[in-house]
Amino acid sequence: MAGGNKFGGDDEPIVDINITPFVDVVLVLLIIFMVTAHFIVNKGMKLQLPKAATAEQLQNQKSFNIMIDKKGEFMLDGKFASLDLLKTAARNAITSNLKVVAMISADKDVVYNSVVLIMDALRSEGVSDFALQLDPSPQKK
Repeated sequence: MAGGNKFGGDDEPIVDINITPFVDVVLVLLIIFMVTAHFIVNKGMKLQLPKAATAEQLQNQKSFNIMIDKKGEFMLDGKFASLDLLKTAARNAITSNLKVVAMISADKDVVYNSVVLIMDALRSEGVSDFALQLDPSPQKK
């Protein structure tokens, strides 16, 4: 018998598989996935855009994704950059006849001067389109 002898003198092999540890691991992975998926997925709406015969695809466009932290340090497209590097990248994009759009994401506690400094540097190189990235605030009912 499988459980009759408490000293383990049983000669029958154990054929049952205990799946409890497997289920525990799967549940932990599911929780980790659910928590991190919030940070990965962009919030947006599913839209069906209207069609137009004269619609154009935007080509020759360069987006600068600029993130500014609390200390005023910033990253250009995910890499730490200096103001000179930012100006050079903008100048190169403008001379390549690319339309440059600067997407600025600044920490809410950043000094306002840091944002203005970056916008001014880009404007001096000919960039005129800016977008400020914001998180939507929860609406009160």
